[in-house]
Amino acid sequence: MTKIIRPGAWELTATNPRCELSAIYVPTAWRQVANNLAQQRAKLKGQGYRAVPVYSLDPLIVGSFPQIIKTMRNGWQKGNVPWLLATETTNLSDLGNYIKDWLIEEFSSLEDVESKLANLNNDDWHWEDPKIYDLLHPQDKVETGNLYQAIPDYLAKEFLQNPTVSFGIDEQYQLTFYRVVSLQGAELMSWPPSEVTVTKGKEITETAYISFVLELVLQTVPWREKPIIYHHLSIRRWLTQPLKYIPYPGVKAHIGDNRRWLDGQRQPFCFIPVTINRYGKEVKWSQAISNLFSLNDSQLPEANNFVSNPNHNWSGINTIPSGIQAAIAYTSKLGDPPCYAGVSPQDLASLDQAIEARLPVQRVGEAERVTGTVFLFWPSEKPKKKIVPLLADEENQSNKPKKAKKSDDPNHSHTPMLRPKLAVAAVFREAENPLRTILILWETPQCRDALIAEICHLLYLSPTKVENIYQGFYGSLCIKTQHVSDLTQDLEIKNFSELRKTYQQQRPDLLAERINKITAFLPQTKELSGALIEIRPKPFR
Repeated sequence: MTKIIRPGAWELTATNPRCELSAIYVPTAWRQVANNLAQQRAKLKGQGYRAVPVYSLDPLIVGSFPQIIKTMRNGWQKGNVPWLLATETTNLSDLGNYIKDWLIEEFSSLEDVESKLANLNNDDWHWEDPKIYDLLHPQDKVETGNLYQAIPDYLAKEFLQNPTVSFGIDEQYQLTFYRVVSLQGAELMSWPPSEVTVTKGKEITETAYISFVLELVLQTVPWREKPIIYHHLSIRRWLTQPLKYIPYPGVKAHIGDNRRWLDGQRQPFCFIPVTINRYGKEVKWSQAISNLFSLNDSQLPEANNFVSNPNHNWSGINTIPSGIQAAIAYTSKLGDPPCYAGVSPQDLASLDQAIEARLPVQRVGEAERVTGTVFLFWPSEKPKKKIVPLLADEENQSNKPKKAKKSDDPNHSHTPMLRPKLAVAAVFREAENPLRTILILWETPQCRDALIAEICHLLYLSPTKVENIYQGFYGSLCIKTQHVSDLTQDLEIKNFSELRKTYQQQRPDLLAERINKITAFLPQTKELSGALIEIRPKPFR
C-alpha cells in the first residue's frame, strides 16, 4: 500500500462521547515463565532480545479477537501494567492454550519448553472490571494514550453504520467498506476488489484488482484542547498470479472472516492481517493459529496452495461476504506491480463528503463567516517595480539598476506574523486564542524594556494607569516581568576527583535539578498564555 494522501483534518463534535474498555493483565506465573524462556534463548545465542517478543504475539492475539484495540508493550514485563484493552469481553477458556502454542513455536530452539508450561493454569486469565473513559476529557496520561486507539475505533464504528460510499463522476461505483484489524488507528477497506483495466505497451491490456483503504489516525498538539483526526486514502493492489518468490521472513495475507477465532462466535465480517512464515523453501501458517482454527472446526487455506492461487474464495459484486476469504497485497518485494498506485481528486472529494455526512466531526480551522465580505487573512503584496535612476551624467549612470528602497512600514515585513495588522488579528481572536498574559523573565533591564516596546509596537498597545496592563483598540494584555535570578547561570560542575564523575556524568543530574528549579520558580500557568526567557550568549573563553 503506497501513495498515502492526507487530504483533511477533523475534530470530534459528538456530545460526551465515551467508550468502555476492559483490561487483561498477564498472570504472574505466566509472565515469569515467558521471561525466563526469553532470557534463556538470549543467553544461548549470546545476543538477542531478553524480554518476551510481544511484537510477534500481539498481532496473533488481536487477530483472534478484533475487539482488542490496544496492547501495552510493558504488559509482559510489569505486573501493574495491563497487556490488552478491549471494547468487549469474551470467553477466555482457549486463550491459555493459544499462548502456550505460541510459546512452544517461538522458543522452539530451547529444550523442554512444554514441560515448563505444564504447570501454568489456563484459568488464571480473566477480564478486569470495565472502565468508562471520556474521549474528549482524559484525566491523566494513561487515558490520553488510550485516545490514539479509542477515538479512531469510535469513528470507525460510526462509519460502518452506513458502509457504502459512491465513487466516480456520476457516483457509478458503489464500494462497501469493512474493518481491518489494526493497532495503528482504525482501518477500513472496500471489498470485494474492484477491477481496473491496465494498458501495457500499445496493445496489451490486463486486469488488476484494487481496494480502497481508509485510515483514521489521531494526533494531539500542545496548543489545542481537542485532538486532531486525520483520514488517509490509498489503494491496496491484490495479486492474482502465483507468487514466484516468498521473501524472508514471510508474506502478509489478509484473511476475511465473520467468525471470531478466539471463541468461534459470529461477528461482522472483517479482515485480519496474518503472516505466512517462510522456513527455508517451505511456507506455513503460525502453528498457534492453525491449532486455534481446529478448535472452532474451521481451517485456513493450505499455505502452498494459497501462494499459488492468492485469490481465495473472493465474494462477488453486490454480495454479502461470508466464510473465510484470503488475499495477498502487492509489496515491492513481490515483483512488478499489477498497476500504478494513487487515487484521483474525485475519489478524495467523494470520501470527504462521506466522512462529513457520516461522522460527528467538523473540519479543523474552518471558521464561520461573520460578515458578508471576504477577509484575506494573508494578503499578497504587489511586486515592487525596479527603480532605475534617471541621471543625465553618463559617468554616474550604473550598468545595473539600483535596488528599490526597503519599505519602513512594518506591515510590509517578509515575516507574516511580524506584520502588525496580521498579528493583532491573530492575538485578539478571543474565540480561538484567548491570550491574557505574557511573562517576560529578564536578566538585563535593556532587554526587558526592548521586548515590551516591541510587543506594544506589534500589537498597537499603549500603557495604562494600571500596572502591567497595556490597552489597544482590539483588546488588552497583561505583561508581567520577573528577573531570572541565577537560573540561567552556568552549571556548577564539581571537581572530578572528588565525586569520580566526569562532566558528562554530572550534567544530566544538574540539568534535572535546574529544570525543577525553573518549574518551581515560574508563576502558575493558569492565566499565562506565553513566556519569553532571556538567556545571555555564552561568553567566549
